[in-house]
Amino acid sequence: MKLIKYLKNHHLILLLALPLFFAACDKEGNPLPSGYKLEIQKDGINFIDEIPTILPPGAKDGPELTYTVSSPGYQTKESLSLRSSPYKKGNRNNKEFSLFLYHPMQGGIELNKQYNIKPIRGKEIVVKGKDDGFSDFESGEPFFRYIVDYDKTYYGTGFIAFTKYGKNQNGTTVAEGSIDFSVPNENGGSIIIKGTFNLPVR
Repeated sequence: MKLIKYLKNHHLILLLALPLFFAACDKEGNPLPSGYKLEIQKDGINFIDEIPTILPPGAKDGPELTYTVSSPGYQTKESLSLRSSPYKKGNRNNKEFSLFLYHPMQGGIELNKQYNIKPIRGKEIVVKGKDDGFSDFESGEPFFRYIVDYDKTYYGTGFIAFTKYGKNQNGTTVAEGSIDFSVPNENGGSIIIKGTFNLPVR
């Protein structure tokens, strides 16, 4: 009897959840955007990374902007990070590269300030199996990481800047700003990655 009751309860939850799922998708089954996004150009080609309107509990999709507060008990330091896997608009399932930005902070975000970042100790390219002793996080320095494949990691030079940072009407802390980076490529040239973001802060 308990099993039947359990199945009935969860069947009801599923029936209630299905309309929400379909309401949060477009005609092609792609999740509807929430308006929070990162829009960039890579060598003049447009890419986007958007947060869906509805996500299942615990699920993650889209860019993440995180401000970590210092907590000695947990050995965390005050810092800012931005993580994204952009794609060409309308092609959400084909994420061509990933970006990760890290910057130590002190005393919060200062608007219209360029938080400059450059490769740690001038190291622009890290090759798996050759540079395994290199750790960007352990250095404690800011960095901008660009990954196309998992054999090589590229580190860029540039900045992140904020034009808005604060709570919206719903009480969510939201940040707006821009990034602008030059990243080396395997041919000895460079890739330009620049754009804007409007994201909730975790």
